Amino acid sequence: IRGAIIAAKLAMVPIRRGYWGNKIGKVHTVPTKVHGKCGSVAVRLIPAPKGAGIVAAMAPKKILKMAGIEDVYTCSTGTTKTMGNFIKATFEAAKNTYTFLTPELWKETRFTK
Repeated sequence: IRGAIIAAKLAMVPIRRGYWGNKIGKVHTVPTKVHGKCGSVAVRLIPAPKGAGIVAAMAPKKILKMAGIEDVYTCSTGTTKTMGNFIKATFEAAKNTYTFLTPELWKETRFTK
């Protein structure tokens, strides 16, 4: 059990959340459209307005709810009946929220003569 707890802590990944529309209130959705792929299954997460909920099948809905995402649209293609690949593709899509830099993460550039 101890080894499983250590492995789980090492496997944790950050999930970036963002806004849809105005930056009012707390973050509730994914910042931009992201996608993940595993096997033949491809999952795309699309930002949704506040109150839309998680529009997804049961397996991705559970993963996104655990990740703290409240509102998101999903689009999936491939053999989604293969549950392992479907879940891994959803996890990869959520993980890809931190693979790009948005303007608030840019370093300040100082120009010199």
